[in-house]
Amino acid sequence: MATQVETALSKVETVARTLEDYAARGVFRGFSRGAVVSGKITFKIVWHRDCLFEFVFDSNKNTMRFPLVLPDVPPDSSMYREFKAFLKSRQADDLPEHRRIDKAKAEIRPYNRGGNISLTLKLKDDDVEYGARKIVHLVNEIFLGFLQNGLYYDYMLETFDLDPDQP
Repeated sequence: MATQVETALSKVETVARTLEDYAARGVFRGFSRGAVVSGKITFKIVWHRDCLFEFVFDSNKNTMRFPLVLPDVPPDSSMYREFKAFLKSRQADDLPEHRRIDKAKAEIRPYNRGGNISLTLKLKDDDVEYGARKIVHLVNEIFLGFLQNGLYYDYMLETFDLDPDQP
């Protein structure tokens, strides 16, 4: 029977392999993994708009977190309200299974501290590969769907230093 430490390391390795697979396929432009400390590991990912993202997996709590997904979004703004509605829509039963986060398997929560939005996925079982894939897909949809709907063009220009003259 596996010990708690062996189980935690197995989960960490599963999450690491899942993220490494995305890096190997070129989804991420950069990727590194930190050391495992008390069942927790932080990965660094260069991704959308060449931003550095941290991905924190806590095997003891079965949580995966992006501590900063979107900066400079006031908690009382319409953008934050629409962001929360977007997240809720990602768990809707009418979404195809491959795009939906199953409410029976995971809970997704945004947090806004000082205008910085973080995202946490809490697994309800031990399917850490499912969780890692779903939170990566969700962040991808945030950048390629939510932010690309035309309403947040000025936000993207200001926040990500985009050149308005480049397509």
